[in-house]
Amino acid sequence: MGLEVRMRFHRRERGMTLIEVLVALSILAVALLALAPLFTVSVKTNASAHQLTNANTLAREKLEELSGYPRNDPRLTVANTKNAAAPTSVTITGAIVDNTNTWLNNDLPKWYQPSTGSVSFATTSPGITWFSYPYSRTYTIEQFDETLVNRVTAPAAYVVKLITVTVQPTQGPFPGLRRTTQSLYLRVKDA
Repeated sequence: MGLEVRMRFHRRERGMTLIEVLVALSILAVALLALAPLFTVSVKTNASAHQLTNANTLAREKLEELSGYPRNDPRLTVANTKNAAAPTSVTITGAIVDNTNTWLNNDLPKWYQPSTGSVSFATTSPGITWFSYPYSRTYTIEQFDETLVNRVTAPAAYVVKLITVTVQPTQGPFPGLRRTTQSLYLRVKDA
């Protein structure tokens, strides 16, 4: 009797049919195709986050550099009869802006060479292995009294200078959208 039970058991035991395998593979293919766009979105999001991280680093680097200068350094001065300094073509609401200070304009290189790390400020590409630098960086300076509300016109004494650095990507997945702006208040030593 044991042999008869074993033979019945073997007859019921069957493998998967070809149709069952094809249906399973079709379901798997549809599921994988539905997930494919997620990979594209994740690559763009990662590139965007990388851009923002670099922009924040460049802005913080400039703020640290500017905070180390004496308060009367040309890179931190505001022209007489003005209460703010900004790059060319930038306006600040409610301020009398000086747009002649060239220090405020983009100070990042125009070109870089990834293989050597070299940079160039030339207006045209130095060669075939050079790439356009992917960021621009500018900053503005405003002078305020002790209330941090009223701007002070130079050469009058001020208490605080507000430095605002703006870094903007010029290329990549979202050029111009991942702009970052960081500010720093610099007090006069004896104020």
